[in-house]
Amino acid sequence: MKSSIRDELRKELRERGFSTSLESPHGGLVLSDTYKCAADLADLLDVMVARREKIFRSVDVVGQDTAKRNYDDTVLVIEAAKAVLGRLVLP
Repeated sequence: MKSSIRDELRKELRERGFSTSLESPHGGLVLSDTYKCAADLADLLDVMVARREKIFRSVDVVGQDTAKRNYDDTVLVIEAAKAVLGRLVLP
């Protein structure tokens, strides 16, 4: 890839409605700007998939609206990470 993984992820997130400070559209999470290699991106994807499942199970605790907003934000991160991973070229 010509641009860095960090730049590609940032671009994908911005296209999905994240702010320049990487805050999600519904305010459910703010990402750091430290994802610099494929392993970092894979770790982010792993964490977001686990988060998505926890949110799904927490509807009774946090309420339907909050769970939906957080779930939607998390899915956006998963989609962005998958898009970047899909463009990586193996050596």
